[in-house]
Amino acid sequence: MALASLRTPAAGVLSGLLFALAFPPLEWAVLLPLALVPWLVALATERSRARSLLSGVLFGLVYWCASVPWIVYVVTRFGGQSRPLAYVSLVLLAAILAQWPAAVGWGVAAFAPPGSAKRLAAFPVLWLASEHARSYAYGGFPWNLTGFALYRHPLWIQTASLWGVYGVGLLVTAMSALLAAAVLWRRARWLLAAAGLALAAAATGALLLRAEGDGGAPSLRVALLQPNVSQEARLDRERAAETYVDVLTQARAAAADRPDLLVLPESAFPMYWQGSLLLRRDLTDLAARCGCPVLFNDVDLEPDGRHYNAGRIVTPDGLAEGTYRKVHLVPFGEFVPLPELFFFARQVSTEIGEFSAAREPLLLAAGTTRIGLGICYEILYPVLGWKQVRAGANLLATISNDSWYGAAGAQAQHFAGVVLRSVENRRFLVRSAITGISGIVDDRGRILRELGRDRAGIIRGSVRLLSGRSPWTRWGFAFSAIVDAAAVAVLLSGLARWRKERRGARRRTADSGKLADET
Repeated sequence: MALASLRTPAAGVLSGLLFALAFPPLEWAVLLPLALVPWLVALATERSRARSLLSGVLFGLVYWCASVPWIVYVVTRFGGQSRPLAYVSLVLLAAILAQWPAAVGWGVAAFAPPGSAKRLAAFPVLWLASEHARSYAYGGFPWNLTGFALYRHPLWIQTASLWGVYGVGLLVTAMSALLAAAVLWRRARWLLAAAGLALAAAATGALLLRAEGDGGAPSLRVALLQPNVSQEARLDRERAAETYVDVLTQARAAAADRPDLLVLPESAFPMYWQGSLLLRRDLTDLAARCGCPVLFNDVDLEPDGRHYNAGRIVTPDGLAEGTYRKVHLVPFGEFVPLPELFFFARQVSTEIGEFSAAREPLLLAAGTTRIGLGICYEILYPVLGWKQVRAGANLLATISNDSWYGAAGAQAQHFAGVVLRSVENRRFLVRSAITGISGIVDDRGRILRELGRDRAGIIRGSVRLLSGRSPWTRWGFAFSAIVDAAAVAVLLSGLARWRKERRGARRRTADSGKLADET
């Protein structure tokens, strides 16, 4: 009996580990629909809501600790924490994020009696809603959303143009639920249903890949700089002049081919436009050398002391109008979330202090090019690119500094989310990262150019300035809202069922007491 009570929590642990293996750095994407099957099989027959809740907590703890171990490297090497406190930070973060699979586990068990197919049907709905909620709660953490694991498989992510990355996650978990049903009830129809769903997704993906985009859209030759400046080099004040000259020299080499747009990464220079005559002179000269706009990272300072992580464009005539200010800040990097809980932590970026966040994203314009920019981590937020394309962006871009993260897979996990933004909005996307991964992604999510981490180089290629809107861009969040509403209904139904069972149990106890008194 004791061993039987551990079955569902153990299944949560196993599924959490397998699910992590589907994401970078290992990228065993074939595990994505299979990883959840052990947990789903156990949840479908679990009698205890408490054990279902616990299994979700354990799933989340194992999954996040296995997925983001690079946090330990970041906070010890650059955040000034001891190794024990770094592991505490990792476990605390994993515990906070575990609330979402915990809610899924409880909701599945509460919604219907053990053995009911309704439990399996509820899982994909609750899963999508949990990922959507995770993208907003506490400022949001849309890292490793389910669909990101498929970023190197364009066929399987094309439906993101219909319902976003959240819908891709719904599709994956629906397949997992059907596979779990096949295991539970050993009927071929469930296996055939899973195969049919996979075939339908593949056929839809193939059709969307073959669909012609805007063939008459203007093209743009781009050059993306990846100077491979380590974080240690950036923070070494004695090497600041050397680093500045090195990056500028590489940028001039990129400008030599006279592209139509030159993109420099986040944190490329150790000074800022407003405070450095040297930087203003050199960047204007760089734009003149290539005869093109240069997109660069900056810090935008306000008289009241607020400062924003920003993106600007400089042309041969000087600084272009408009400054993009970062909307979604990096937790622990640019601010400390939940400071009452993480009282012992300090932000990793200490060069200027805690950044402020802009309310809404703005576009950067250069001629006919209207750029929807995401700085570093914020490109992972589906809502960012969605708003920018709806506002008229015909090109998406992201500049990043991933030099903090070590070698545990964070750079590839970050790049994976970039690819989904291009598919959702049917826009070409360019990415310049200071140590990688940089690349060019087309409007179907195909990676046209890529330069891996810890390598210096220049990516050159062409993009098209598209103007149409995908179904996701038009009404994608309406789909998510419908599924969210269904998830709330599932949870409320489960709560009502739980309360009804408790009242029934109390009534039976009272009746038993009366009967005992009478006898």
